[in-house]
Amino acid sequence: MYVKSIHLKDYRNFEKLQVDLNDQLNVFIGDNAQGKTNLLESIFVSAIGKSFRFSKDSGLIRWDCERSHICVEYIKTDGEKIIDIILDKNNQKMIKTNGLTLEKNSDLVGLTNVVVFSPDSIDLVKGSPSERRKYMNVELSQLKPNYKYILKKYSKIVLQRNHLLKKMSDNGIDNRLLAVWNDHLVAAGTDLIWYRLDYIKKIVCFSQKIHDTIAGGVEKLDIRYKSSLGKINDFGKEEIKRVFKEKIEKGLERELFRKSSLYGPHLDDLDIMINGMDIKYYASQGQKRTAALSLVLAEIEVIYEEKGEYPVLLLDDVMSELDHHRKHCLMTFTKKVQTIITSTDDSDLKSIIKEQNKKIFYLQKGVITEIIE
Repeated sequence: MYVKSIHLKDYRNFEKLQVDLNDQLNVFIGDNAQGKTNLLESIFVSAIGKSFRFSKDSGLIRWDCERSHICVEYIKTDGEKIIDIILDKNNQKMIKTNGLTLEKNSDLVGLTNVVVFSPDSIDLVKGSPSERRKYMNVELSQLKPNYKYILKKYSKIVLQRNHLLKKMSDNGIDNRLLAVWNDHLVAAGTDLIWYRLDYIKKIVCFSQKIHDTIAGGVEKLDIRYKSSLGKINDFGKEEIKRVFKEKIEKGLERELFRKSSLYGPHLDDLDIMINGMDIKYYASQGQKRTAALSLVLAEIEVIYEEKGEYPVLLLDDVMSELDHHRKHCLMTFTKKVQTIITSTDDSDLKSIIKEQNKKIFYLQKGVITEIIE
């Protein structure tokens, strides 16, 4: 799969833009604040429906304009996929695929696949647990259509259950409805955990091999799912359900005191380790960046294994963060996927990609010029 063309109108700092891409490698060079990240972001929005910077949709519309239009043309093994997204100032969003309007915006996720590596990707290893949950949710929503449905359902269950716990705590009543919400929480939560455990097994396998190559085999990367239910990584699905139910039954007094659901996948995390040590506390910046890079590159292989075609890889201004060895490793791993890179004028990068089939563009104040070598 690859992006054939991008058309933007009144998107961020782009008044009007049309660019045709190479099906292998594309490099966008320019100073900071010229629109390089905005361009990559528009591709991500066309695949996921929202920004990887997670700003509000209204923030994607060009200043002083009423609406914005994104049109990205993908070529997939099963044919052409044209994604049209229209955003307006009233937070209304209309999405079309090949001219047909989607009934639900969430139906967009999984039609195409993208993977992003940016300076913020290091938050995967050094950020808060919510960053790692977000990572799992975005990737699994692309891979498993049922996952995003269950995730949405589970989020509503937690909200309703929290509301009920607050009422029970404030009013001092025994509400029989709690047993019903407990059953819903356990059923949906167990499904989410099961999907995540399966995903982590796959991502560990690929990321360890990639990390060995980048780090020279001197460090071992390991990733484990950290559940609020305890050590359930090797449990079967029914056993996870049983543990989940026991946890919330035994923890009712604590939940009533906190007026909140204290067990379940909405609170889970990942333990990421190098040589058995927690990377958040015992690794250098270079080690953290290498681990994050290994995770992102492993996503490419998991998507290929699941979907039968490679995703589009977006590399947002990360080359300056990597030494020559890591740059070279990264570009070696990306030869089998369409890669779109933003960078300042990086002579080291140019020397690495010298022999590759590519297009190079210069971007200044929202205007793109192709550089003919």
